[in-house]
Amino acid sequence: MKIVVALLALALAGCAGEVPSPATQPPATTISVTSSAPSGSKMPKVVEMRLTDARKLLKEQGHRVAEEDETGQKREILEPLNWVVASQLPEAGAEAPSGTQVLLKVRKPTDGSASQEPPVKGAVPNVVCLDLQKAQDTLQDAGFYLLGSEDATGQRRQQVADRNWVVVSQSEPAGSTPDPKTKIVLGAVKFGEPTGGSGCKS
Repeated sequence: MKIVVALLALALAGCAGEVPSPATQPPATTISVTSSAPSGSKMPKVVEMRLTDARKLLKEQGHRVAEEDETGQKREILEPLNWVVASQLPEAGAEAPSGTQVLLKVRKPTDGSASQEPPVKGAVPNVVCLDLQKAQDTLQDAGFYLLGSEDATGQRRQQVADRNWVVVSQSEPAGSTPDPKTKIVLGAVKFGEPTGGSGCKS
Protein backbone atom coordinates (compact mmCIF):
# COMPACT_ATOMS: atom_id res chain seq x y z
CA MET A 1 0.00 0.00 0.00
CA LYS A 2 2.85 2.37 0.85
CA ILE A 3 4.42 1.71 -2.54
CA VAL A 4 1.17 2.63 -4.38
CA VAL A 5 0.82 5.89 -2.43
CA ALA A 6 4.45 6.83 -3.15
CA LEU A 7 4.04 6.20 -6.88
CA LEU A 8 0.87 8.28 -6.93
CA ALA A 9 2.64 11.16 -5.17
CA LEU A 10 5.48 11.10 -7.70
CA ALA A 11 3.02 11.15 -10.61
CA LEU A 12 1.19 14.21 -9.19
CA ALA A 13 4.48 16.02 -8.60
CA GLY A 14 5.48 15.43 -12.22
CA CYS A 15 2.17 16.86 -13.49
CA ALA A 16 2.50 19.97 -11.36
CA GLY A 17 5.91 20.84 -12.83
CA GLU A 18 5.05 19.97 -16.41
CA VAL A 19 5.32 22.84 -18.88
CA PRO A 20 2.70 22.73 -21.64
CA SER A 21 4.09 22.29 -25.12
CA PRO A 22 3.91 25.19 -27.58
CA ALA A 23 1.13 23.38 -29.41
CA THR A 24 -1.11 23.59 -26.37
CA GLN A 25 -0.43 27.29 -25.63
CA PRO A 26 -3.00 29.86 -26.85
CA PRO A 27 -1.70 32.01 -29.75
CA ALA A 28 -0.36 35.41 -28.81
CA THR A 29 -2.67 38.34 -29.67
CA THR A 30 -1.08 41.36 -31.38
CA ILE A 31 -2.82 44.73 -30.93
CA SER A 32 -1.77 47.41 -33.39
CA VAL A 33 -2.56 51.03 -32.56
CA THR A 34 -2.67 53.44 -35.46
CA SER A 35 -2.53 57.14 -34.71
CA SER A 36 -3.30 59.62 -37.41
CA ALA A 37 -3.25 63.36 -36.92
CA PRO A 38 -6.26 65.15 -38.37
CA SER A 39 -5.49 66.71 -41.72
CA GLY A 40 -5.33 70.49 -41.87
CA SER A 41 -8.47 72.36 -42.82
CA LYS A 42 -8.87 73.64 -46.36
CA MET A 43 -8.97 77.35 -47.16
CA PRO A 44 -12.51 78.29 -48.21
CA LYS A 45 -13.19 80.24 -51.38
CA VAL A 46 -14.09 83.85 -50.60
CA VAL A 47 -13.37 85.43 -54.01
CA GLU A 48 -16.41 87.39 -55.28
CA MET A 49 -17.88 87.45 -51.78
CA ARG A 50 -18.76 90.68 -49.98
CA LEU A 51 -15.95 91.63 -47.66
CA THR A 52 -18.35 91.48 -44.71
CA ASP A 53 -19.19 87.83 -45.47
CA ALA A 54 -15.58 86.87 -46.27
CA ARG A 55 -14.36 88.32 -42.98
CA LYS A 56 -17.01 86.46 -41.03
CA LEU A 57 -16.32 83.09 -42.67
CA LEU A 58 -12.54 83.31 -42.28
CA LYS A 59 -12.67 84.47 -38.68
CA GLU A 60 -15.11 81.69 -37.79
CA GLN A 61 -12.43 79.24 -38.96
CA GLY A 62 -9.82 80.95 -36.79
CA HIS A 63 -7.94 82.75 -39.55
CA ARG A 64 -6.47 86.24 -39.44
CA VAL A 65 -7.49 88.63 -42.21
CA ALA A 66 -5.46 91.35 -43.93
CA GLU A 67 -6.94 93.51 -46.70
CA GLU A 68 -5.73 95.88 -49.36
CA ASP A 69 -7.17 97.86 -52.28
CA GLU A 70 -6.68 95.75 -55.42
CA THR A 71 -6.53 98.84 -57.66
CA GLY A 72 -3.40 100.22 -55.99
CA GLN A 73 -5.18 103.43 -55.04
CA LYS A 74 -4.67 102.58 -51.36
CA ARG A 75 -8.23 103.60 -50.56
CA GLU A 76 -9.21 103.17 -46.94
CA ILE A 77 -11.69 100.35 -46.36
CA LEU A 78 -14.23 102.06 -44.14
CA GLU A 79 -17.43 100.19 -44.98
CA PRO A 80 -16.77 96.50 -45.80
CA LEU A 81 -20.22 96.11 -47.39
CA ASN A 82 -18.99 98.37 -50.21
CA TRP A 83 -16.18 95.99 -51.15
CA VAL A 84 -15.93 92.63 -52.94
CA VAL A 85 -13.02 90.16 -52.68
CA ALA A 86 -11.07 90.09 -55.97
CA SER A 87 -8.36 87.61 -54.92
CA GLN A 88 -7.13 85.72 -51.87
CA LEU A 89 -3.84 84.28 -50.65
CA PRO A 90 -3.67 81.40 -49.72
CA GLU A 91 -5.96 80.36 -52.53
CA ALA A 92 -9.12 78.33 -52.02
CA GLY A 93 -8.43 74.66 -51.28
CA ALA A 94 -4.94 75.19 -49.87
CA GLU A 95 -4.03 73.59 -46.53
CA ALA A 96 -4.71 76.25 -43.93
CA PRO A 97 -4.44 75.45 -40.21
CA SER A 98 -6.27 77.71 -37.81
CA GLY A 99 -4.42 80.98 -37.34
CA THR A 100 -3.34 81.33 -40.98
CA GLN A 101 -3.18 84.94 -42.17
CA VAL A 102 -5.23 85.46 -45.31
CA LEU A 103 -4.54 88.41 -47.63
CA LEU A 104 -7.67 89.65 -49.37
CA LYS A 105 -7.37 92.05 -52.28
CA VAL A 106 -10.64 93.90 -52.61
CA ARG A 107 -12.38 96.22 -55.02
CA LYS A 108 -15.64 98.14 -55.20
CA PRO A 109 -18.36 96.84 -57.52
CA THR A 110 -18.24 100.23 -59.25
CA ASP A 111 -14.53 99.97 -60.09
CA GLY A 112 -14.00 99.93 -63.82
CA SER A 113 -17.27 101.71 -64.57
CA ALA A 114 -15.64 105.08 -65.18
CA SER A 115 -14.59 106.06 -68.69
CA GLN A 116 -10.85 106.13 -69.27
CA GLU A 117 -11.26 109.36 -71.26
CA PRO A 118 -11.22 112.66 -69.36
CA PRO A 119 -14.61 114.42 -69.35
CA VAL A 120 -15.21 117.06 -72.03
CA LYS A 121 -15.94 120.54 -70.69
CA GLY A 122 -19.59 121.46 -71.20
CA ALA A 123 -20.73 117.92 -72.08
CA VAL A 124 -22.50 115.82 -69.48
CA PRO A 125 -20.48 112.64 -68.79
CA ASN A 126 -22.07 109.27 -68.15
CA VAL A 127 -21.83 108.82 -64.39
CA VAL A 128 -24.33 105.96 -63.99
CA CYS A 129 -22.77 103.00 -62.13
CA LEU A 130 -20.16 105.18 -60.40
CA ASP A 131 -20.21 105.71 -56.67
CA LEU A 132 -21.88 109.00 -55.84
CA GLN A 133 -18.67 110.76 -54.81
CA LYS A 134 -16.88 109.74 -58.02
CA ALA A 135 -19.92 110.78 -60.09
CA GLN A 136 -19.97 114.24 -58.52
CA ASP A 137 -16.23 114.68 -59.05
CA THR A 138 -16.59 113.66 -62.71
CA LEU A 139 -19.45 116.12 -63.31
CA GLN A 140 -17.48 118.93 -61.72
CA ASP A 141 -14.50 118.12 -63.93
CA ALA A 142 -16.87 118.62 -66.89
CA GLY A 143 -17.94 122.04 -65.60
CA PHE A 144 -21.20 121.18 -63.81
CA TYR A 145 -21.29 122.28 -60.17
CA LEU A 146 -24.98 122.52 -59.37
CA LEU A 147 -25.57 118.94 -58.29
CA GLY A 148 -28.15 117.09 -56.25
CA SER A 149 -28.86 113.49 -55.31
CA GLU A 150 -31.86 111.47 -54.21
CA ASP A 151 -32.68 108.01 -52.94
CA ALA A 152 -33.67 106.03 -56.03
CA THR A 153 -35.61 103.52 -53.90
CA GLY A 154 -38.13 106.17 -52.89
CA GLN A 155 -37.29 105.85 -49.20
CA ARG A 156 -36.04 109.44 -49.09
CA ARG A 157 -32.85 108.54 -47.24
CA GLN A 158 -30.15 111.16 -47.11
CA GLN A 159 -26.87 110.47 -48.88
CA VAL A 160 -24.66 111.28 -45.90
CA ALA A 161 -21.58 109.34 -47.01
CA ASP A 162 -21.49 109.67 -50.81
CA ARG A 163 -19.00 106.83 -51.26
CA ASN A 164 -21.59 104.41 -49.84
CA TRP A 165 -23.99 105.01 -52.74
CA VAL A 166 -24.13 103.88 -56.38
CA VAL A 167 -25.58 106.18 -59.06
CA VAL A 168 -28.33 104.47 -61.06
CA SER A 169 -29.76 107.48 -62.92
CA GLN A 170 -28.92 111.04 -63.92
CA SER A 171 -31.36 113.80 -64.81
CA GLU A 172 -29.34 115.05 -67.79
CA PRO A 173 -28.39 112.43 -70.42
CA ALA A 174 -24.77 111.69 -71.15
CA GLY A 175 -23.43 113.68 -74.08
CA SER A 176 -25.94 116.52 -73.74
CA THR A 177 -24.70 120.11 -73.44
CA PRO A 178 -27.07 121.96 -71.11
CA ASP A 179 -26.35 125.35 -69.57
CA PRO A 180 -23.60 124.86 -66.95
CA LYS A 181 -26.02 126.32 -64.37
CA THR A 182 -28.45 123.44 -64.93
CA LYS A 183 -28.96 121.38 -61.81
CA ILE A 184 -28.15 117.72 -62.38
CA VAL A 185 -29.84 115.28 -60.01
CA LEU A 186 -28.40 111.82 -59.48
CA GLY A 187 -30.52 108.90 -58.31
CA ALA A 188 -28.59 106.50 -56.09
CA VAL A 189 -28.93 103.32 -54.03
CA LYS A 190 -26.67 101.93 -51.34
CA PHE A 191 -24.08 99.30 -52.16
CA GLY A 192 -25.66 95.85 -52.03
CA GLU A 193 -29.11 97.08 -53.01
CA PRO A 194 -30.92 96.32 -56.31
CA THR A 195 -30.03 98.78 -59.07
CA GLY A 196 -33.14 98.34 -61.20
CA GLY A 197 -32.79 98.59 -64.95
CA SER A 198 -29.45 100.44 -64.77
CA GLY A 199 -27.50 97.18 -64.90
CA CYS A 200 -25.04 98.57 -62.36
CA LYS A 201 -23.19 96.29 -59.97
CA SER A 202 -23.61 97.17 -56.35
